[in-house]
Amino acid sequence: MPSYAIIGASRGIGLEYVRQLAAKHNSLVFAIVRDPSSPYLQPVLAEHSNVHIVQADVTDPHSVQRAAMQVSDTSGRSLDVLIHNAARTDMQWNLRGFNDYRDLDELDAHFLDSFKVNTLGVVHGIHAFIPLLRRGIAKKIIVLNTEGASVSLTLRSGAADVAAYCTTKAAAAMVTAKYAAALSKEGFIVASIAPGVVDTSATAADDTAVKTFQQIVERMAEAGFQPKLLTPAQSVAKQLEVIEGLTPDMNGALVSNAGDVIPY
Repeated sequence: MPSYAIIGASRGIGLEYVRQLAAKHNSLVFAIVRDPSSPYLQPVLAEHSNVHIVQADVTDPHSVQRAAMQVSDTSGRSLDVLIHNAARTDMQWNLRGFNDYRDLDELDAHFLDSFKVNTLGVVHGIHAFIPLLRRGIAKKIIVLNTEGASVSLTLRSGAADVAAYCTTKAAAAMVTAKYAAALSKEGFIVASIAPGVVDTSATAADDTAVKTFQQIVERMAEAGFQPKLLTPAQSVAKQLEVIEGLTPDMNGALVSNAGDVIPY
């Protein structure tokens, strides 16, 4: 019975991971969320008896450790695949460039909050679940990231905004690479995946998130990019194909939802 833990699974891409993995034959799926009462998760829980909701906040390493212990109790002390999707998605702030803050105190506060979730949160998640993954068969760790973390893409596009998100996601790509280097001799494959431009408005937290997403798409178009909008179902289906096909030579890489390596 393959087992999966998805950190950040209450809506959007993480929720879709839970849906699609729960539908796999004989799978065991753990949805790691800050709020177990998420209205979007409840229908999935009612439909699939192989889904278990576990509470944790990635900014609190102790809560993530407790979540790993709960997963261990149900999974038989092992885990095959960890998918880390949790990220700071406060759209009201995410569009800002360095010059869009009231002052440096405001900038520092936003960057530090983003770093705690987007970068240290990845460390907390992987660290807590490594003992279970070592006893699993697949030994795969997947960190959801973005093409915006690529320095070369930033320079080509001239995109100076979304500074905190892209900076802390670039740091998360390095965290992923460091874990890949540390765990490769144990047979692990650790990789970052960029899901593409995904319309998650159906489970958005509020109208602000929807409007900001539309602004991001418009800005990408202005920069010369014509992104193909994907639904969460389309994106996750492609990502799962990539995860299934990951090979040791892709260890530490940032890959697209088509499996292409994205240069940092």
